[in-house]
Amino acid sequence: MIVTFAADNKKLDVMVKPEQKIEEVYQRLRENGYFTSVCHGRQIRVYSLRKKAYLNSMLSFQEGKIFQGDILLIECELY
Repeated sequence: MIVTFAADNKKLDVMVKPEQKIEEVYQRLRENGYFTSVCHGRQIRVYSLRKKAYLNSMLSFQEGKIFQGDILLIECELY
């Protein structure tokens, strides 16, 4: 399925498997230069525009009830 990750004022459509973890996919995108590492090791916050709610980034897309076409906003966790 394809979901959109939005971070650093960029949007990227990504094909993912439902069993993949949200944070792992984001970290892989960051490691490959699609997004900058503005969180510097801090936990990320994931906001679903469709659900209008924050999600646990350690869940899989399936566990978080993320579906085809969803848009996920990625932010750094504030302490």
